[in-house]
Amino acid sequence: MRKILLAVLFIAAVALAFAAPVKVTMWYAQTGIYSQTLLDIVADFNKLQEGKIEVEAVYTGSYQDTMQKLLAALVAGDVPTLAQIEQARIGQFVDGGAFQDLNEFIKKDTEFAAMLDDFWPRFIAANTYEQGLLGFPLNCSTPLMYINRDLFKQAGLDPDNPPKTWTEVYAASKQIKALGPDIFGYRFGIDDWLLEAYIWQFGGQIISEDGTKMLIYSPETVNAWNFFQKGVREGIFIFGTTGGNELDLSGRIAMVVRSTGSLGYLIQNAKFDLGATIMPMQEKLVVPIGGANVFMFSSRPKAEKEAAWEFLKFLTSTANTAKWSLATGYMTSRISAFESPEIQKIMTDDPRFALTYQQLRDSAVRRPWYGPYPEVHAMITSAWESVMADPTKDVDAVLKQLHKDAQRVLDDYY
Repeated sequence: MRKILLAVLFIAAVALAFAAPVKVTMWYAQTGIYSQTLLDIVADFNKLQEGKIEVEAVYTGSYQDTMQKLLAALVAGDVPTLAQIEQARIGQFVDGGAFQDLNEFIKKDTEFAAMLDDFWPRFIAANTYEQGLLGFPLNCSTPLMYINRDLFKQAGLDPDNPPKTWTEVYAASKQIKALGPDIFGYRFGIDDWLLEAYIWQFGGQIISEDGTKMLIYSPETVNAWNFFQKGVREGIFIFGTTGGNELDLSGRIAMVVRSTGSLGYLIQNAKFDLGATIMPMQEKLVVPIGGANVFMFSSRPKAEKEAAWEFLKFLTSTANTAKWSLATGYMTSRISAFESPEIQKIMTDDPRFALTYQQLRDSAVRRPWYGPYPEVHAMITSAWESVMADPTKDVDAVLKQLHKDAQRVLDDYY
């Protein structure tokens, strides 16, 4: 009798084990409304998949913190199923073959494969690597230039015809500066993606296509850095590494470039007439795609990855990418979401929200992502800060040394 009872209990335990939902873990790197919206989507999915799949979303700190924790987890053999990773911090994972090629799921999922063209092509291109389609877009953006229309009018400038080139930004800033010593034409800091944009827009390059050679020391990049340094030296631009929000809302800044995700925040908090336009160009019209994507780790068990695939489809559905965009201000991942009545109403009510999609179609590109690029970019940022904080420094000499130092990092890595 005892043996029979034990056998029954064993069978029951096995049955319960098989009935347990498949657990999917996703690490993410945002707080506030971004976190809450993601958690709401996760809760909706778990309710629909109750008893089958359970997704646990775990906040793991900033983009940089999350990258470091993922690298440690990779070494320990204990990565999550999915992770939200910023565009320029994925190189070591790609090089190590850590990500799952999502094409393997798409080939078997004919219904989803038919909808792949509904994603913005530049977002798909930004997630496509030699190994295949490695990620899906989540919180993507492009930078816009925001203007204080009141200051433009006071300076005799037309806010409906804002500067289209950096040369025009400089000219407008000189005119705006005449309004007072505490008024500045343009504010900028050490935002990594904007540093890349400045270099590209002036015709320069940062790193070779294969990520092995630094290209940053060039007449074009020297010209770009000299341009911004000159604006600081003359007092018509203002440079700083902190206090950006306070300055941008102070009424003393005429122009600033920030993420399209800042538009809602600025509209809500600005006490002046806020305008927006596409990011200025110089030699080239090009802007970086900012934000982060979602990646699946290839080392997880098959059943777990199949469950994660179901969640990825849910997360990037038309309804949920529209929900995400409406709540956070980030761009929709899919064209059908952009064309939805809810999103189109926003565009009609406030055309400023449509500007980022114009840039996405015309000029958006993937940021550098290669293996040691986070370290290289930290060096670029440090060099940039040194010549802007001290506008008497020799830009040519600083860039020349930066180029050499960064190349050593690449040589050591490859």
